[in-house]
Amino acid sequence: MQDVRFALRTMRKQPIFSLVAILTLTLGIGANTAIFSLLYQVLLRPLPYPAADRLVFIWNTYPLMNLVQAGVSIPDYIDRKTRAGSLEDAALFTSRRVNLAEEGRPEQLNALAVTPTFFTTLGRWPFIGRPFREEEAKPGADRVAILTYSLWSSRFAADRRAIGRQIRLSGDTYEVVGVLPANFELPTRDVSLLVPFAFTDAQMSDQERGREFSSMIARLKPGASLERLNGEMKTIVAQNLERLPERKPFAQTSGFSGYAVRMRDQLVGDVRAPLYVLQLAVVVVLLIACANVANLLLMRANGRRRELALRAALGAGHGRLARQLLTESLLLSLLGGAGGLAVGLLGLRVLLAVSTRQLSLLADASLHPVVLLWTIGLSLVTGLVFGLAPIWPIVREHAAATLKEDHTRGSAGSATGFTRSTLVVTEMALALVLLATAGLLFKSFVNLQRVTPGFSSENVLTGRIALPASRYADFASRRQFWQRLLDEVRAVPGVRTVGLTSTIPLSGDVNSGSYSILGYTPAPNEAQPHGRQEFVGGDYFGALKIPLLQGRLFDSRDGPDSPTVVVVDEYLVKRYFADRSPLGQQIRRGPNAPPFTIVGVVGTINAVDLSAPVTKERLYYSIAQRPEPAMALLVRTALDPQRLVGPIRATVQSIDPEQPIADVRTMDQWILRSLETRRLPMLLLTLFAAVSVLLAGIGLYGVLAFGVAQRAREFGIRQALGADATSIVSIVLAQGLRTTGIGIALGLGGALMVTRYLSSQLFGVASRDAGVFGTVTVLLFFIAVAACYVPALRATRVSPVDMLKEE
Repeated sequence: MQDVRFALRTMRKQPIFSLVAILTLTLGIGANTAIFSLLYQVLLRPLPYPAADRLVFIWNTYPLMNLVQAGVSIPDYIDRKTRAGSLEDAALFTSRRVNLAEEGRPEQLNALAVTPTFFTTLGRWPFIGRPFREEEAKPGADRVAILTYSLWSSRFAADRRAIGRQIRLSGDTYEVVGVLPANFELPTRDVSLLVPFAFTDAQMSDQERGREFSSMIARLKPGASLERLNGEMKTIVAQNLERLPERKPFAQTSGFSGYAVRMRDQLVGDVRAPLYVLQLAVVVVLLIACANVANLLLMRANGRRRELALRAALGAGHGRLARQLLTESLLLSLLGGAGGLAVGLLGLRVLLAVSTRQLSLLADASLHPVVLLWTIGLSLVTGLVFGLAPIWPIVREHAAATLKEDHTRGSAGSATGFTRSTLVVTEMALALVLLATAGLLFKSFVNLQRVTPGFSSENVLTGRIALPASRYADFASRRQFWQRLLDEVRAVPGVRTVGLTSTIPLSGDVNSGSYSILGYTPAPNEAQPHGRQEFVGGDYFGALKIPLLQGRLFDSRDGPDSPTVVVVDEYLVKRYFADRSPLGQQIRRGPNAPPFTIVGVVGTINAVDLSAPVTKERLYYSIAQRPEPAMALLVRTALDPQRLVGPIRATVQSIDPEQPIADVRTMDQWILRSLETRRLPMLLLTLFAAVSVLLAGIGLYGVLAFGVAQRAREFGIRQALGADATSIVSIVLAQGLRTTGIGIALGLGGALMVTRYLSSQLFGVASRDAGVFGTVTVLLFFIAVAACYVPALRATRVSPVDMLKEE
């Protein structure tokens, strides 16, 4: 305690030094705390299910059709659940949009239709009420619902009497039978309630194979492996093909099978690599902060040499002095750690708030006890790292020699000077590594934003509408609603063009399917055509400015009683009609389906991933001929799109007071959302790089300023002997730039080694891009020159008269 009290007194005597050191550590530790919180939440935290390591996702796959991961059909699910010996339990679920018509304005919610085995598979249950029963997974008996904790709290005031209450979902009455606990993490995000997944007899038949709109999760038996399960699924496929020989050619040319992936790996997706990059970046920031504080402590320790020497002469041993210095550094680091916790919590909240595409695992990210222990441990290690630096130069000195030395000649010696310079070199090198990494990601993101998706997103507003089957059960009622909606939205002031689509570009919605081209036979071992399938209405192509290249678009000739037609994109034409006109050619979506005649060709759009090339064709069908129950409205406007949100909501309500419109966003917001996993890491790395450069510049400035103070007599004598200001400035600049040059050289070497691991995160830029490396090198050099110039200028202001008087 005596050491702690003395350390506190020392800090009070030097408040500016203490404040700078604590703030520097707060910044470094806070950044580490925030990013480690995300890393722990996504990659390290145990999933909140019993024996979570045995939980897997199961998918269909068609590798020869360039479709690695596809949904699971109901027959495939039944096959695997009942015939795969490695599975202890399994469940099927699919997303649905439902309209909740309670008090106030109707609201569109995301629901999850789940089989009753969903709860036994995950090993979790509602905390009030009950799970679904097997008999409720049948058509007509499935009018029950389980609320998520958030919906129960927000719309039902967390009232336990909600159990047994009747609610209206998409025009039907459902009974609330349960509420999920707050920590029940669903395998998909933004879900408000669960309903039973009821299978019809037709859905369980072989005719349903290929309708893969659902997801499957399963629990492995103890001791079972993914390899064994994957082998069992291949066996099931082979057995089914023997029983259904008509499906054999398609399965062989597409490579159809099933495969399993660990639940955590599926949920993490493509976030793992960016998180590792960010964690490495904040560790670098912390190392630079430590180097800066170590330099501060070295300078302060040099000023206290006589004090420490006097204490040694009075009997304090080297161990006692080292313990005192270490106590002071640990106290600084713990105070910095306390500030880092606050900064980390604030930073975490900001990160989650600015993220437009939250991973389901990130939704509950917070400062867990493990993160608190990490921060405390990090603070202690940090204190040890920078606290050891000033100890050796002090304790190795002889007390008597130090006391006899003229205090005006005080110098820390060559060893201490070398240590300080080494720390600055390290800071410069690490800062350059971060700058290069941030530069590559920034250039990559700029390249992504320059990608032309094939459509125009400017001034386009979108919103989703899901018509309830109870009130819009047939094609005629749906067609009437969509046509009236188009007509009335066109009349809204400021609206230029209105369209409808079943899949908003870059929203994450993907609807794909196989088809055949009449008169075209795939070559042996060639997969059947497979492309993106989309239903559109109104002037969809005009709303997104997708160009018409051949033929015509949908018009009044394509009514419900007219021959079915389709518009295809240029990608399909180049692939299958390179030697002939596609107009008038026909396609079929199934063996017994009616043919669709190609009447137009439009430009190819990239609607899935701007960082990847288009690999599948796109086919457009008219909602006038097949009106879908769920569509998205697209409105091109001459005004700010946000000004139309209210009028469009009012228009929908005027047509159907119980019909909500959801996910109202601009197309620019959808594009930004699709780039979230690249945008956020780029912004954070740029921020960390800027901080690291600032700290490195401060460190260089501090070393040179201290050096100028130590060499004041030398500079005074030089001026007395005739040296001008230019030569004095040159001496100081040479010292600083020599240190900078070594740091830059080492940093370039480190950056070349580190950035080669960034290839998967880059788009349109090489991991060793000369332009980026040259730019960041020049930038760091000029920052270093600025940091050197102020101490150099101060050296010219040393008075030779005053220095000679001291002699």
